[in-house]
Amino acid sequence: MLCDTCIGVLRDRSNIITDEPGDDGPRVMCAHHRTTQTLQRAAEDGCSICYAFWNQLSEAEITALRLQESLAMKKKVIIVKDPPALEPGELRDKEDLLEWLTITILTRGSDYEGAEHGGDFRAVDFALILAFCGKGIDWGEVSSKKTITRGFYMLVKGPDEPAHGSVSTSSATSSDESWSVATSWINECRKTHKACNAGQIDVPWYPTRLLEIGKDQSDNIIVRLIQSANHRMLSPPYCTLSHCWGKAQIIQLNERTRTSLESGIFVDQMPLTFREAIAITMKLGVRYIWIDSLCIIQDSRLDWLHEAGLMHKVYSYSYCNISASASVDSSEGLFRQRNSRILQSSHTSINVAGIDPALHHTHCNIYDYFFWSNNVAHCTINRRAWVVQERMLAPRVLHFGKDQLLWECKEQDACESYPNSLPPIYATQIYTNFKAMDSSIYMEKFSKRGHNISLDNAAHRLWNMIVRSYSRTLLTVPSDKLIALSGLAKRMSQIMKDEYIAGMWRKEIAASLSWYVVNQEQINGSSSVRPSPYRAPTWSWASVDGVISPSTDSTDPDKLLIKVEDLRIEYATNDTTGLITDGWLDLTGPLKPIHLIQTGTLRNWHIAINDTVVRPQDENMVEWRRIGPILHFDVPMLGDDVFDTDNAEGRLFCMVCGLPSMDGFNSVLLLRLADVANKLFERLGIATSRTGDGQEILLAELDADVKSSLPCLRYESGLHTIRVI
Repeated sequence: MLCDTCIGVLRDRSNIITDEPGDDGPRVMCAHHRTTQTLQRAAEDGCSICYAFWNQLSEAEITALRLQESLAMKKKVIIVKDPPALEPGELRDKEDLLEWLTITILTRGSDYEGAEHGGDFRAVDFALILAFCGKGIDWGEVSSKKTITRGFYMLVKGPDEPAHGSVSTSSATSSDESWSVATSWINECRKTHKACNAGQIDVPWYPTRLLEIGKDQSDNIIVRLIQSANHRMLSPPYCTLSHCWGKAQIIQLNERTRTSLESGIFVDQMPLTFREAIAITMKLGVRYIWIDSLCIIQDSRLDWLHEAGLMHKVYSYSYCNISASASVDSSEGLFRQRNSRILQSSHTSINVAGIDPALHHTHCNIYDYFFWSNNVAHCTINRRAWVVQERMLAPRVLHFGKDQLLWECKEQDACESYPNSLPPIYATQIYTNFKAMDSSIYMEKFSKRGHNISLDNAAHRLWNMIVRSYSRTLLTVPSDKLIALSGLAKRMSQIMKDEYIAGMWRKEIAASLSWYVVNQEQINGSSSVRPSPYRAPTWSWASVDGVISPSTDSTDPDKLLIKVEDLRIEYATNDTTGLITDGWLDLTGPLKPIHLIQTGTLRNWHIAINDTVVRPQDENMVEWRRIGPILHFDVPMLGDDVFDTDNAEGRLFCMVCGLPSMDGFNSVLLLRLADVANKLFERLGIATSRTGDGQEILLAELDADVKSSLPCLRYESGLHTIRVI
């Protein structure tokens, strides 16, 4: 359903501000809600647009927003009296935006990525953007986000729209109606999905320890820790639980609690999430559940390392992974009250005059662009690094979200809003089909987007997607970076048919070196860091806590100018997907000495070679177009003098990774000579350049005497072999 404000904007162009071409074509801007009070009321009443927009705000952001709104009203920057009504066809003055909290922008859509409809690609007919606009509000005091917006797809409703199943009408996710939907997903998956059941039926496997669920003589539920090897198992085997530890005090397995847990404890002694997960396990007819805090000895480093090395099996052999997706800790439980109206699909008549020359009004279905991202991919639980592999390795995951149950298995994504399957507009987004760890499935997904890729390339794209997702999570213990991914690495090695090296793959390691940290930030907005103690060589993305953009999926091996000659990694244990204690890589390529300097009023960092700044040399070009290659440092380089010593001592170098690709881009490794005596280099970051950025300076040959004098292990045929640590 939609509120009167949204219907007025979309159907009647209420409070229209502009009706004119934008940078991307015609668009219509309308003022939307006046205050936080009316926006929140619309969200709580079940308006799908306002609900999606309002509920992306944290409690802290909502509190700050209300405070800023109150201050603006006191200063009379925001005027609360009703503005004069508009005559038909009249535009509201842009200055009136001061009196509104939010605006909408309706534009012509574009082809969305790969959604297939009726055997053909279907375009997004129109797009709606909802954003905050009140000029009297200091948005820096509200949120660390640069902008707070929400996008919606608007698809013209066809006469033969596919049915997505009946939608729940219950007021809680604990209802029988919700459970009926969940059991239908599980039963269909168990009975018909070959990919989800492969390897589980013929070769049973059990974790070292499990929690056995039973009852005493008074029918009280008892949970008992058992050693699997000493216990006769029943089928189906066991469930697993994904949960955030958070700040809540939870019961843990340690040497002090081990005896009591093995004797058995009443379920009401456990935190709410554990109790409800056990209830779900019993409803599934399963007798055993695996919970990390209770099945790994938390005060034994040896046991923790041993069990961490088995995570790929623990989750791969799970009957169903129960995910506390909306809970920040185990005190919040799985179930939520809700307004069932927000589960209903929304559609309305939309005034598209001027946007589509052939139409005036048309009837559209409305889809929240970030629906799956917010409810699953980037929900509370999936910001926890360990959960990435839990979610991907388990054959099926039942998510307990903040307003509905959601489902992921290797062959289906679904939710209570779309119980049969996600509509095509969602089904081919990058965030869906996350569990389809099959190169052929991933290749098919890209072919639907119009891309032809090989099976090997599909596998590397899949890994890049994993790295991208994993880097957008957080770890309580930074040294867990690689071990929290080790289960996935073991599973992916079967798909890649390659050797796993510190978060990368041996055959493609040269092409994989051009990863970079996005905005030198972590997902929580803090600066990226290379934490101590040592975790990985600097050439590995795993050495950095930050949001990673992996190397391009389209790297042409024939255009590479670098080659990995040799490498060595030392591990803390026999597990080559786990903790690393040391490592180096010998890299051959065109080494160049550089200076890193800041120039111009914008104070951008630039590469200088032979005192020539690498950027367009046209002096008549405006400065902001003469930026040159974009420098992505792995961690922030603060202060104008941060490179003064390195520049003076000649410790800075670069190595061009390859010739420009078809789109004109190439990457350049930025290096520092960290150990002069042993000629050891460390990575500082990456520079990306494109045709016209001064690439000719980067690719130009140095004088022979200069090249032969540079620090390296070997210099042959004009190329240098260096060791990067």
